[in-house]
Amino acid sequence: MSVLVCPKCGRTDDEVEFIDAFCKYDYPVRLKLPDRMEFEQCTRCQMVRLQGEWIPYNAKRLSKYLLSKCKGDYDSADYDVDRQVAVFVMSGSGAKIERPIPLDLKKTICQQCSRMSGGYYQAIIQLRGDPLRVLGKGEMLVKRLENRTFISKSEETDGGLDIYVGDSKAVVAVVTALGLKTFITKKLVGRDQGKRLYRTTFLIRL
Repeated sequence: MSVLVCPKCGRTDDEVEFIDAFCKYDYPVRLKLPDRMEFEQCTRCQMVRLQGEWIPYNAKRLSKYLLSKCKGDYDSADYDVDRQVAVFVMSGSGAKIERPIPLDLKKTICQQCSRMSGGYYQAIIQLRGDPLRVLGKGEMLVKRLENRTFISKSEETDGGLDIYVGDSKAVVAVVTALGLKTFITKKLVGRDQGKRLYRTTFLIRL
């Protein structure tokens, strides 16, 4: 039995799959692919930065974004994140072509984790009233807020409970959803690139 040898790389058909006279890695096709793709990944929460947004690591979403950068004469494509190989089904012939596209996850720390480690907070929820109601409502608020932002700390006071929260907009959304009446005050704490930065206090009497 004759052995096929790829004229481009020298591999034989007992090593890799062939398409016509070429191995599947060197079969001549019209494809324009990125040399590699780089994404930032937070070393603490494992979130990945995609198109300027920090999202939970999602291989399917990364694959979809990566393939959107590929151009050429193919009907469909898939990207194997583990192997870092894109598989294209070529137009007309239906041949499956594999091309390596290295995926680099650069380690960094996202803004939210950086803020958490530094004790940052935008808002304080002050719960005041009956101790049992304060405790129960505090646990509910923390649980709901942790789905939207982070809690820097919680402190019991003589009058109730103070909850320090990373995002004031998240507090507004949660207290509104729960129908809680609040007394809101704001304090200017600085500027960032000319923009005023405020810290908001939400007083809730139970």
